[in-house]
Order: sequence, then C-alpha cells, then structure tokens
Amino acid sequence: MASASNNAAKSNSKIKAQPITAREIQMLKQKLISDQERILGNFEEKKIMGGQANYTETKDEVDSANEDILLSTTLRFSNRENFYLKKIKKALMKIDHNEYGICEECGENISFARLTARPTSEMCINCKEESERAEHQNIHMRGSKSIGKKIDLVTSLP
Repeated sequence: MASASNNAAKSNSKIKAQPITAREIQMLKQKLISDQERILGNFEEKKIMGGQANYTETKDEVDSANEDILLSTTLRFSNRENFYLKKIKKALMKIDHNEYGICEECGENISFARLTARPTSEMCINCKEESERAEHQNIHMRGSKSIGKKIDLVTSLP
C-alpha cells in the first residue's frame, strides 16, 4: 500500500517549469545563432580543405587505412553537425513562431535551465526522462539518435 502512495506522490511531483521570458529567449536565440555560424564556418573550412586534399598514388596500406579512418570519422562528425544544424534551424523557426520552449509531447513549458544546457530541446525534462526509460526498455530503439533520422522543417510547424 505504501508503494502505491509513493508512486502517486512521484507522479504528482512532476517538475513544472515557468514560461521563459523574452530576455531569456533572446539569450538562447543568440546561442543558437552562434552555434549555427560555427557549424557553417566548419562546413566552409572543410570544403576549402577538401579542395586542397593531397592524394598520392604511392601510399602504403597503413597510410591508406589511416586516411580511411580519418575520412570516416570526419564524415561521422559532419553528419552529426548537419543534424544539429537542422535542429538549430527548427528551434529558430519555433522562436519566430512564438512556439519555442514548449514541450512537443505534453505542451508544458521547458525550463530555462534545460534550454540553456540544450537550446534545441523539444521535450521537457519529464517527457524526456520517460522517453529515455521507454527507449532503454526496448532494445530495438537503442542506437544512434541521429543516423537516419530526418527533421522536416516544412511540416514541423503549423
């Protein structure tokens, strides 16, 4: 009986966040824009460096293997940055539509502390924790969070 009342107390003690202020939104928007510019700068730098690649046909197997590993790692990081860039664009669109800081699952406010730590957050901490619990229980959901995932910027917002 005590465990049932503890569970009820836990479910009633969900963290409720206050709406974020216009000043806080501007601070977060500047962070998003800064991250966007950094990523776009990295893409531009990689494009320039890619054009200057120095390929020789007399590489030994170790050099070729090292180059393949480096290229694979670079592509993986580029894919992650590209995915994050899409999330940034989506967050900036939400700011423009006055929908930023609202959980996509439950419609509650996302705390400023959470948004400061992760400005592209789409879920409040309660929904995110529940999502992660469900994910850990389902072995088929484990794996990369970004590989193969698409963000549709056109239909994401009403």
